[in-house]
Amino acid sequence: MQSALKKMPGLQLIESVLSPEECNAIIVSLDEYGRSYDIPLIYRPERKRSLKYSVINGEDIQKRLPTIQKLYESILPTVQSVTNQNVVPLQNRIVGVNINFTPPGGAYRWHYDRNAVTAVLYLNEVDGGEIEAYPDYRFLLKGSRSSRLQGYVDRLLQLGIFLRLRRKHIIAPKPGRLVIMRGDRCLHSVRTVSGSRDRICIVMSFDFANAVFPQELALDSYLYSSQRYIAKRDPNYSSR
Repeated sequence: MQSALKKMPGLQLIESVLSPEECNAIIVSLDEYGRSYDIPLIYRPERKRSLKYSVINGEDIQKRLPTIQKLYESILPTVQSVTNQNVVPLQNRIVGVNINFTPPGGAYRWHYDRNAVTAVLYLNEVDGGEIEAYPDYRFLLKGSRSSRLQGYVDRLLQLGIFLRLRRKHIIAPKPGRLVIMRGDRCLHSVRTVSGSRDRICIVMSFDFANAVFPQELALDSYLYSSQRYIAKRDPNYSSR
């Protein structure tokens, strides 16, 4: 049951999308999944805030966790209504819906998403692990949002002198809380998880029909493979 819609430009919250009992039932099913299948740990060290989390990708979800796939599809009308955008699930099934486990000491680096809209559904409450976000912060250049020039502008605007001019929103994990953001315009990150439990959430991605992502192959390898990533450039940006 949905309640308490909180509106901010480019970033909105809906409370109680799932009940605590429904969230716990999903967590139990994920525990069972983890006893049967490997869940890769992704670790990409960065100077300011590293990326460290385990992930079940969308292809594995479609094969083995049909309840999560149906949840992804059922969220679409809410996302379209809240954003007033005619977005659709991503064609790339690996990326479309994921389950992220951020362990104690894990975090997620500052970034923009490749896709237009991202919805994050928290399944549990932990110490730390808050989303930090600057909605509608990005200065988008004409042309590809993944170009090298765009990458330069994005890095420049992440300097503290510019960030201090904007309000930072902090969103704590809470079972059933849904965060909907314009992911390609909202600068966001996940704070380090403390305590002894994993932060667990479902990440659902949407974009406009026939959207193209030039950096897709490199970014998929970076985000979903536990193998060492050796490319020198940021995979969020293409070589163009």
